[in-house]
Amino acid sequence: MNPWRESLQQSRCPADSRTVRHHSHSRVVVQTPLDLYAIALLLNYERASTEPRFRHAKLIDIATTSDSESSSRVGPVREIVRSQQWVSRTGPKDGFVFEKLSSAPRDEPDLPANMLPSPIPDGLKSLTPKNLETIFWQARGHDGCYKSVTLLQHFFDLYPPDMPLRVRTSAGADYLTSASTRVILELKLLKPKLMTIAHVVGSRTYITGAADTMMHAVAGFAESQDGNVATILDLASLQFGDAGRGVGGRSTFALESLDAFYDRVETIAVWADTDNARTSARIGPCSDDAWLKQVARRAKARWDTRDTHAWCGHCGGPGAELKKCSLCREEAYCNGAHQAAAWPYHKRFCAGRKK
Repeated sequence: MNPWRESLQQSRCPADSRTVRHHSHSRVVVQTPLDLYAIALLLNYERASTEPRFRHAKLIDIATTSDSESSSRVGPVREIVRSQQWVSRTGPKDGFVFEKLSSAPRDEPDLPANMLPSPIPDGLKSLTPKNLETIFWQARGHDGCYKSVTLLQHFFDLYPPDMPLRVRTSAGADYLTSASTRVILELKLLKPKLMTIAHVVGSRTYITGAADTMMHAVAGFAESQDGNVATILDLASLQFGDAGRGVGGRSTFALESLDAFYDRVETIAVWADTDNARTSARIGPCSDDAWLKQVARRAKARWDTRDTHAWCGHCGGPGAELKKCSLCREEAYCNGAHQAAAWPYHKRFCAGRKK
């Protein structure tokens, strides 16, 4: 029995159609459904590119599992490899050292592509774009799951409860529900398989996965008001490194079936206590609410101007130089690598592809 059924009893869901009509006195109001995949792209981009803890921070060094307490590493990274958490950890571990720039342009977004300083340190020159993308999200993923479900809540609060929402996954799921037909799931992970230490010079150190247990939160969506949860959205999945990538191991978030989510958590922790998962309709106030509400409003503004301002179908980034899919001429991408990363999802719904 799905533990979420009871939490969904009070939700509402519109009819199953691609355009939903509501009668208001003598007017017929036509609502275009929100698209959950697109909303996830926009929210994650707007959140990560302005994350206060890492704002204008450049990656200056890294540590890997092979770095021990007795290594000859120098500089700030030495504090990581000599820390009690690092020394006592026998399994996989990553350490990242960031340093904030005082002269960075105020409105410049933080991105994997501009995360390295100039000149690039010798030890970081071999990092690939995918490596940088993983590090970018992995570091910012500390406590990211709770920020993400809070952000999602703030975004949906900008719409009426019965706002139609289209949910699609790379596995082929495609259904209409409403923005209010969702729950927050919290479950305990036992012995996370990867530990991450992200140190910001002159600021704080953020540690993920060092304890024997940790809580993880995601959002769940059902097809109807009294249905079981069918789909999970985990906007902070990359806090667990590449094992957290969705959509064929390429996406920076996971949008998948409940069964696929349960399979994935088995790859990021020794065990997940799914039997005692906690569900709730809303999450309470947090210290980042003011910033998260700004992020939600920016994402909504971009969604509202989607017909004139495209975004990358992989990272959610804007730009006049985005290239359209050659088949449908609808979806856009920063480059070929981003298009290839998003293809496992897009190929399911590409209007120009022969079925």
